[in-house]
Amino acid sequence: MRKAAALITVCIVIVFLSMMGIAFVIRTIQEKNLTSRHIDSVRVFWLAEAGISRALDELRSDYKQCGTNLWSGSLSSVDGGYSIDSACNGTERVVTSRGFIPLTGSSRAQRVIEVSIEKDIPLHFYTNALYSAGDIDINGDSATVNGDVRYAGECDNPDPITGNATQDSSVAPLALLDFQQLLTISQSQNNYYDEERIDSGDSYPVSFWYSPPTDPNDPTTGIPNIVYITEDLELRGNFGIVGGFFAVVGDVITSPDDVQDATISGNGQIEGMVYTRGSFRINGGGNNLNVDGAVWGGEEIRLNGNVHIIYNSDYMGAVQSLGIDAEAQVTSWEEK
Repeated sequence: MRKAAALITVCIVIVFLSMMGIAFVIRTIQEKNLTSRHIDSVRVFWLAEAGISRALDELRSDYKQCGTNLWSGSLSSVDGGYSIDSACNGTERVVTSRGFIPLTGSSRAQRVIEVSIEKDIPLHFYTNALYSAGDIDINGDSATVNGDVRYAGECDNPDPITGNATQDSSVAPLALLDFQQLLTISQSQNNYYDEERIDSGDSYPVSFWYSPPTDPNDPTTGIPNIVYITEDLELRGNFGIVGGFFAVVGDVITSPDDVQDATISGNGQIEGMVYTRGSFRINGGGNNLNVDGAVWGGEEIRLNGNVHIIYNSDYMGAVQSLGIDAEAQVTSWEEK
């Protein structure tokens, strides 16, 4: 009897351990499959993102391209690829990128991203003293803004603004200027400032005009200084007068979506405009700080202290007459 009972007990233990082992194997297989599916999902997402980057490069080269399965690519290391459609909708391009695995045969994983790409400079781009794709923060009562203001986010203190303050979500993202065009002009004027030149302490132009107007009544007959800055623009202390159209946009030739910031502290005057894809922050000293022109900010414009921004239509007309083009950029993004 004892031997029989022992045998039964051993059998029960063996069955239990076998069932536990089978359950463990099944769970391991399930977890492996889940992990594999997750890895595939991540890979096809980045393949779809790679397709969007490809489409953006292609449209920056030729914006007229539209069609189904217009571009495709592959990544052999993951046995996957992407295919891209580009639909023309007026000046907008609706790009759909599908990432998939495997490269051939039926897809076991795929993800689809749809983006809107636009290439334009809004009509109101040149008509404002402050133009922000984010917020506008005016702190204290010492700042004044003489001109219209347009912003995508919020304006926390509109009292110092003498013109119209307009909330406009279409301002974001900030119009992407043709940096190659700006670079070419700045280099021809010896106004290209990279890190080495900035560190050397080389001064910026002291006048807005590179070549003053031949007709004093027509500012478009003059040529402004185009000052191209690959690093942050920092003006501190009593910096005096600097002038021109300051494009503070980073190394945009190799990475056109880089942003830099403009931080200005102290006393002085900017004769012209500042364009930054990042934030614009200005801190006026006791003797005030003036911007006679305009400011564009890709993220935020913040004014602190004794600061005076004055819209200058002559300067703006001269810059606008240069016919600076816009670059294609993504304005909305959605996973389908």
